[in-house]
Amino acid sequence: MGRALVLPLVALAVLVLAWVGLEANRYLALLAEGEVRALVHGASALADPRPLAGLGLRVTGHPESAVPLLGEEAGGVEVKPQGLRAWAAIPWGQGALEVVRTYPLFLPSPLPPLLLALGAFLWAWARAEAAAKRLLGLPLKEAGRRLAALEAAFSSLDEGVAVLEDGEVVLLNPKGLSLLGLPPGAMTPLPLQRVWRDLAGLKDVKEGYLPLPTGRPARVRLLALGAYRVALFQEQAELLRLAESLTQSRRHLELLRAQAHEFQNLLHVVGGLIELGRAEEALRLVQSELAAEAELESLLGRVEVPIVAALVLGKLRRAKELGVSLRLEGRLPTRYTPLGEALAALLGHLLENALEAAAGRDAQGEVVLAFREEPLEVEVRDNGPGLPAEAETLFLPGASSRGAGRGYGLALARAQAKALGGSLVYYRDKGWTVFCARIPDLPTVPSS
Repeated sequence: MGRALVLPLVALAVLVLAWVGLEANRYLALLAEGEVRALVHGASALADPRPLAGLGLRVTGHPESAVPLLGEEAGGVEVKPQGLRAWAAIPWGQGALEVVRTYPLFLPSPLPPLLLALGAFLWAWARAEAAAKRLLGLPLKEAGRRLAALEAAFSSLDEGVAVLEDGEVVLLNPKGLSLLGLPPGAMTPLPLQRVWRDLAGLKDVKEGYLPLPTGRPARVRLLALGAYRVALFQEQAELLRLAESLTQSRRHLELLRAQAHEFQNLLHVVGGLIELGRAEEALRLVQSELAAEAELESLLGRVEVPIVAALVLGKLRRAKELGVSLRLEGRLPTRYTPLGEALAALLGHLLENALEAAAGRDAQGEVVLAFREEPLEVEVRDNGPGLPAEAETLFLPGASSRGAGRGYGLALARAQAKALGGSLVYYRDKGWTVFCARIPDLPTVPSS
């Protein structure tokens, strides 16, 4: 704040000093010219003006400039390195009577303008301090630091923020500029009707979904804060991505818990058999577990995409915990590795839903994961009770019969399939619930 005030106040002092100097020298020039003219007129009335030579008077045949012949006088003032040079001349005999005098320039003292600038600086600083304390309750320097921190936080938000007042956008963060399709650094205020027409028509609704000016859907929340309204908005695709990440994290945690529980039970059984002196049975149990692991490893050998294989491994253990049979059909070659992360996200939702549905059967629940190539098709079937809802409503966020906080898996799975340029369909086939994702050919790495 202080550095911002110093430069304009110093410039003001310099301008005042220059103005005072110019005005004073202009007045001095007028006085000097009047003095030499009066002197030459007075000398012309004397019989012998030469005794006034000490005052700059002389009789010459070569005056400074041509003198009119009819007795008029001539004169003027010039600025020379020595100062102001004033002269006047009138005809005298065969020559001219001329007075030439030099006056030093007036240089004003810089002290008054600098004192004026200092007083203005102190006054402005006191007013700024009072305003900062009145508005923010903080000293000016601390208020500046706090505002800089708030600006940094506001600019780093991963959600669009628009502050509205009287039909205008008075403040936008960088994320909001990007979501609204505005260039970086666009200056506010901006008319809301031009920036986002759909939001301009949203009055009393506090939360909803609106299309952005770019055409993409977004979730919008409106908050009223005094004379302002604050709009918080974020792309629906970004919300789905965050929800998917949270869902996957929860399911990975469940898989880890299931695996830990399974191994803990196995260790308890082996420990109990050894305490009972039945080491041979404990050895057979361990060998059977190793054989099951080998069979599992052989099964996973048909899934050559590492991240999908890791997911299937976790779901196999999850199926064993739920008492559901999970079978694998077909194979997923390594050339689909570039799609691994997206396929894992898609299959995670579908397999979890299928396992929960199959676990609800009175008889043996069964889930089948099938891969077919050219183009790639991923199919998940279960012999659960089926889905009573209509086919299209199944894929709406929150559509679930399993309670609050559920029903996002299928919406995320369809969004993931569309992100890959494919589709996800649902149908019933002879008592089986089938979800089939069809993914067109995409650039892939060659098979090893």
